Amino acid sequence: MKRNFPFMIGFDVKRLWFLAVILLLSQWPAYSQCCDSTSCKCSTYDLNPSGIMIGHPHQKGEWMLSYRYMTMQMRDNLSGTSKVGDDAIFQNYIMAPHSMRMDMHMVMAMYGITNRLTVMGMFNYDVLSMNMTMLPGTMQMQMKGMVMADKNATTMRTTASGISDVRLYLMYTLMDTHNQQLILSAGLNIPTGNIRMASGSGDLLPGQRLPYMMQLGSGTYDLLPGLTYLLNKTHFTWGSQATGAYRTNYNSLGYALGNELTLTTWLAYKILPWLSVSARAEGNVTGKIAGRDAAQFEIMEPDSKTANYGGKRANGYLGFNVYIKKLANSKLSFEYGQPFYRDLNGPQLATHSVLYAGWGVYF
Repeated sequence: MKRNFPFMIGFDVKRLWFLAVILLLSQWPAYSQCCDSTSCKCSTYDLNPSGIMIGHPHQKGEWMLSYRYMTMQMRDNLSGTSKVGDDAIFQNYIMAPHSMRMDMHMVMAMYGITNRLTVMGMFNYDVLSMNMTMLPGTMQMQMKGMVMADKNATTMRTTASGISDVRLYLMYTLMDTHNQQLILSAGLNIPTGNIRMASGSGDLLPGQRLPYMMQLGSGTYDLLPGLTYLLNKTHFTWGSQATGAYRTNYNSLGYALGNELTLTTWLAYKILPWLSVSARAEGNVTGKIAGRDAAQFEIMEPDSKTANYGGKRANGYLGFNVYIKKLANSKLSFEYGQPFYRDLNGPQLATHSVLYAGWGVYF
């Protein structure tokens, strides 16, 4: 198989990145730095929402350790912006996905090497589950032998769990004035997640490779660029951020996930010394998969076909942070979001809700 780098993914990444940089650089000035001295601990001043992973740099010698939990609920199949029913899916596939849940447990550490340079590492453990309906009349292999699904479609559940890809970042403060910051981030995705997860003994095809979205990693070393602008006042923060994921090659199974671009902007307000609230909008564009995994049984379900991957999504979020200086100078954060726009390369399951919850300790 000829393996070319997946430069083209269905949208002009360079043009979108150029627009993102212009957007971030054109914002008006205003906010004081997170910390005015090295003795200040930033949890008191960090108003960023829970879903912002790369929120602000740290002073020289400052550590931040955090745990963050994210759960995403997905339901209903969309092709473009239109809902696709089971009958339409059964014309081409044996299984119709109904819902999926993704739980991510993220452990992060950040350290300020200098007042401008911060290093960050992120370790994830994922738990995935998908509920599907089988085409009526389909033969199903189970532990006790072969059974036939009756006229009422049979519901099945597939699960996968384990360590996902590790991510390492460097963050450099390009601009740090009395009230604004511009932060450049450069990350590397290390493919530690399993991309050979298979179905269990009670599934339709025991040992069959699970679809792409049920795998635990990309299988490739990916570049993770980012640019963040922060405008800080005494009681509020306004921020904009552009982040991306660029797949540098095909993985060992012969495919590469689509490149990604995410643009997000938020406003957070501190209503009490120990409490802040936030509102955030986020847009994401993801390209189709390049190449394919030869072990995928493409007529099994839509998620096993590379064309049914990626698209455009936009979510809105509301959240709040609680600051507890007496508890190791920590911050508790929560954020809940739902989509307001989805245009998917489908049919594929659509996001229904996202919840973030985190605890960070600064020292």
